[in-house]
Parts: sequence; structure tokens; C-alpha cells
Amino acid sequence: MYQDFSREAAPAFAPGRAGRRDWRSRLRPLLREPLTHFLVLGALIFAVSHWLEARSQRYVIHVAPADLTRIENGYVQQYGSAPTPAQLRTMVDNTVREEIYLREALALGLDRNDEIVRRRLAQKYQFLQADMATPRPPSEAELRRWFDAHAAQFAEAPRRSFDQRYFAIDQRGEAAARALATARLAAGAGAPGDEFPGPKVVARLAQDDVERLFGSAELARAVFAARPGQWLGPVRSGFGWHLIRVTDATPGRARGFEEARGDALAAWQDEDRRARNDAAYRALLARYTVRVEQRP
Repeated sequence: MYQDFSREAAPAFAPGRAGRRDWRSRLRPLLREPLTHFLVLGALIFAVSHWLEARSQRYVIHVAPADLTRIENGYVQQYGSAPTPAQLRTMVDNTVREEIYLREALALGLDRNDEIVRRRLAQKYQFLQADMATPRPPSEAELRRWFDAHAAQFAEAPRRSFDQRYFAIDQRGEAAARALATARLAAGAGAPGDEFPGPKVVARLAQDDVERLFGSAELARAVFAARPGQWLGPVRSGFGWHLIRVTDATPGRARGFEEARGDALAAWQDEDRRARNDAAYRALLARYTVRVEQRP
């Protein structure tokens, strides 16, 4: 049987509708109050003025005396002398140009989702953290204990001094340069080769130094394996082909604490700074929740 519940349901919902009507009836007089109009208008004026001020400040670039000093000091550090007034004006113009480009780029959102910008900001923060971790002086006993545990890294490496004959591949070609070096070795290597682009005298270099100078681990190994007084080669470097004769071989030796004290203090402070930077990072990491979602 069909029953009409509309009359019975109406009283249940009536209080809600009445409540809404009551709320609206109370709100209408409030909206008519001059004080309400004044507060809304004031808030609107404040928001608009704040927006206009921020917008106008975007187009104001203020170069303060401290900025001029910073620019000038940067020039002195790079060139060793103060800039002329014309050079200073040019540097200020370049600084203003850079600031304008930066603001326009930020306004366009070019800093978002940019890997280079992200990496640079993270690097600057890392440098800031490193600067905050100023070196602290260890006690004498602490430094001595640390040195005893790391004495091997302060040993003086073996060193070599040697003569060379250089044969340039850019002038002769690979095969011709090597063939000439081989012929000179057979003849006693007395005749000079080509002009070497590096230092004329190679004296008291460690194996790593020889490798960096000549760009060749093979040549460095050959030098330290050779007996003094004998010509050897040809050996390829990053420049070309060489004949080598070791003139002096200084063996490596251990250094005591007093002799290596300066190097040990610098290494200890570097290790201590890294440890404190790592601790600062772990403290930051503890404030974050990191969730890595695995790829399907």
C-alpha cells in the first residue's frame, strides 16, 4: 500500500531549514553594518597595496655601498689591483644586467624543475654547511694518536729526477715520431729531440706527479722501474714519444710526527670537518620522511 510520508518527514527537516533561515537573518544586518564594510574595504586595500608594492619592488634594483665593495674586492682578488672607475662601472652594469635576467627568469618560473638550478642550490647549501663547520684545534695527545693510526699516509713517496728526449707526434705523425725515437735510442740518445711543451727540468717528482705532468701512467711506471743512468724507451705520453734516463732515485721514507705535524693537523681538521658535516646532514635527515616508491 502506498503511504505518503511527506507530511511526517517535514517536521524532522523543518528545524534545519529554520536554522539556516535564522543564520541568514542574523547575517543580513551584519552585512549592512558600516563597520563591516570598512573592515572588508580595508582588507582589500591592504591586499592590493601589498601586491602593488611587491610588484613595484621587483623593478627596483638597489646597488648599495656594500655591493660596490664586494664587486671591487672580487676584482682585486682576481687581478691583484683595484679596478679603475670605468672598470667598476662596467662591473656594476654587468651585475645589474645579471640581476634583471635573474628576476625575469624567476618571474617566468624558469627555476622550477631545472636540474642545474637544483644542483647549484644544493651545492651552495653544502658550502654553507662546510663554512659553518670551522676547524677546531685538537689536543696534542689527540693529534698524536690520530697520526700514529695514519702514519703511512704521511710517508714521503719515492722520487725520481730524469732527462728526456721528446718526439712530437703533431709535427711528425705517430709512426714517424716513434721510429725516430727508436733510432735515437739505438744511437745512444745523444741527439736532442723536439721542444717539449712542459718543464725543461724534471727533478724529484713522485710517481703521481710524473703521471699528472705527462698524462701517462705507463711513462710514470717506466720511470720508477728504470735503473739510473740508462736510456729507455720509446715510451708514449699524452704529448708524444719519449726517451727517458733516470739521473737520481730517492727512495721513500717514513716521516715522524714533528716533521709531518703541519700536514697531519690539516688532514685531521679536514676529517673532523667532514665528520661534523655528516653529523649535521644526519640531523637534517632525521627531520624528513623519505619514501621511495619502487617502479613496477
